[in-house]
Amino acid sequence: MKSIPALAVALAVLLFASGCATRNTSSGGKETTVLGGAVTVATDSFQPVTPATLNVDTTKIAGKSGPSGKKVSILWGLVTLHDY
Repeated sequence: MKSIPALAVALAVLLFASGCATRNTSSGGKETTVLGGAVTVATDSFQPVTPATLNVDTTKIAGKSGPSGKKVSILWGLVTLHDY
């Protein structure tokens, strides 16, 4: 019975460690993908979002003074939160 928690921990570590990558974008920001692309976080992005996504502009929700260029895509781009 002690091997079940150890197996669960090992599977969780493999899940969170799989497909993690960071790259520099052409606009000078960074893009980090986690869980094989299920979650993508980009800084200084300012790229238009694709039409096949649920687009949420967080500046209209929180009302910041200026755009930061941050973008978070969840579930391989199904939902995109951006601040620009």
